[in-house]
Amino acid sequence: MTDVDSGNRAADSGPEPFPSGVRLEDPGLVRAWTRGATAALRRERGAIDRINVFPVADADTGTNLYLTLREGDRAVAGAPADTPGPRLLAILARAALLGARGNSGVILSEWLRGLAVAARRGGGTADLLTRAATSARSAVAQPAEGTILTAADAAAAAARAVESRAGLDVAVDGAGPLETVTAAAAAARAAARASRDELDVLRAAGVLDAGALGLVLVLDALVVAVSGAAALGADGSGDLATGSEVGGVSVVDGTMDTVNLDQLLDAGAPPPVTDAPGIEPHGADADAGALELMFVLTGPAEAASETVAAELRAALGEVGDSVVVVGGDAGTGTAVWQAHVHTDHLDQALAIAARAARTGALAQVHVRHLAAVGQHEWGVVAATSAPGLAAELAHAGAVVLLTGGVGATVEGLTPDDVGRAAASTGARRVLLLGVPDEAAGAEAHLDVDEVVAVPTPTDLHAVVALAALGTLLPIGLPDGGGPHGVDAHATVREALAVLTVVATRGAAAVDVLREAAGTGTTVATALLDADAPEGLPDRLAAVLAERAPDAELVVLATGRPGDGVQLGTEEGDA
Repeated sequence: MTDVDSGNRAADSGPEPFPSGVRLEDPGLVRAWTRGATAALRRERGAIDRINVFPVADADTGTNLYLTLREGDRAVAGAPADTPGPRLLAILARAALLGARGNSGVILSEWLRGLAVAARRGGGTADLLTRAATSARSAVAQPAEGTILTAADAAAAAARAVESRAGLDVAVDGAGPLETVTAAAAAARAAARASRDELDVLRAAGVLDAGALGLVLVLDALVVAVSGAAALGADGSGDLATGSEVGGVSVVDGTMDTVNLDQLLDAGAPPPVTDAPGIEPHGADADAGALELMFVLTGPAEAASETVAAELRAALGEVGDSVVVVGGDAGTGTAVWQAHVHTDHLDQALAIAARAARTGALAQVHVRHLAAVGQHEWGVVAATSAPGLAAELAHAGAVVLLTGGVGATVEGLTPDDVGRAAASTGARRVLLLGVPDEAAGAEAHLDVDEVVAVPTPTDLHAVVALAALGTLLPIGLPDGGGPHGVDAHATVREALAVLTVVATRGAAAVDVLREAAGTGTTVATALLDADAPEGLPDRLAAVLAERAPDAELVVLATGRPGDGVQLGTEEGDA
């Protein structure tokens, strides 16, 4: 097998002497590590995405790991220069948790939280890696072997073996962690190599586990940072974090190698296939497969963190799979959890989230269809307070941000929330539908080439905008064969130009439609709140048949309480 080593260090070079007094959580080391690991994931995200087949072949594990760690790195970079190392690790973990994307990103955020907890308690290198692995595994409702969890366990076991064999107690005698982290990184690489033999879906696709390879990069970046600290001196602060840069990884005088994922597969190994067991083909029918729901839950710190997490895992496990719940008491007076599930029962999963938030609030309530990611040039982010529309919008290809309507307090959108959702589309250009102006700020432009906010004053505008894209999403907008591709913004703008929307209540919608529809009407769309009169769709259909016999009627439930009705009519050739 071609080596999956993520660096070019000589295999027999062995660890360098590490100066007494330097620890894994030294502030300069933490800063250099997070910057180097983020750079490595950014560089290799595409390669990791291409081999992503577990738990779902949605081609985004590399991107999710990068986006998650990027949030942590930004927080660390913004921390005051005199912030102690254990506090930096806590800042890193909290930001990664709040910004976690996808199954793999949520697991990585909990791995980082385990490191931070062990560092706060004064543990040594093996203690930190062991707590990280244990925390990550406990966050997953149904752990699978041959994954990032296996690589984390292997790294922790290797670290413990080194310290046990050498009789090291870094918390007491100040011995450095270089030998320990070098062994841990090597063990994670070995676990990544072996992953194809542990999971049938990986064996069928001929690939290694994407999440495990991502952790290899993170651990090798740690080796580089620790090696840099060894070369600089004992305090591990200041100069290490501002050393020269090669490939985005901090090095010292150009002597350290960059972190690089050399090879992912055996030479000549087959590419991922789409008919292997458990693999959903990209661009599959929009009605196939699960939706991904993610949300952040905040609550009082006195809440029993493990009880809340365990109850959420159990409840979400009843309505979906790939369940991961991470977080807990952050030591700031507020407990924070991030939850992730793949489900075909979005309404039930949202009800579970609302019950969990009875003494707190929800944020970043994020829904997407797993087959509609990264297909083509354009993506769509749609914000709505109508939970009943979330699945419809997601099936149409949008990443959906729910802003209310779920029976619990939902915090307002921030530019960071929108930026993360834009990145989650996997596209280079993104349309924003229904996103408030204050949330569509500069942060939304991160990791995409262009963000276009489309004025959509109602949910019906967003529904029609996505319908105008038709089969272009989630199959994807064609490149058009030229440098400019397809102008999705123009397509949506033209559709909305012939749309008239009227908000009304209850049975009055019948008369409103009778007044609005005419011989030129091609489509009428009705969005009905939960308490709209029974039989209203049939009455609307009868009116439309009378006023515009050739027109199509689309009726969708918003899931919001009340008897509100939004009626839209489209005229002419939209």
